[in-house]
Amino acid sequence: MIDKKIEREDTDWLLDTKKSRDICQEILRFGVSQTQIKNIINLLALELEDREMMLAINRAVEEKEEERPKILHPGDNNE
Repeated sequence: MIDKKIEREDTDWLLDTKKSRDICQEILRFGVSQTQIKNIINLLALELEDREMMLAINRAVEEKEEERPKILHPGDNNE
């Protein structure tokens, strides 16, 4: 077995990724709906320094009513 020294940048990246996953798991453990997850993503995107990335995330998460198919329920007034 060859001992390979792990670069400092790699360990920093790994620790940052683990911390991000831990935060995500804590949010999910809190018990959130799909709508709340989308809202959280949008709120976190607003904190980004990269404006273009923030706008791209916002567009990706945004729901547009006119694009969503309407679900028809039997017996409801589906107008």
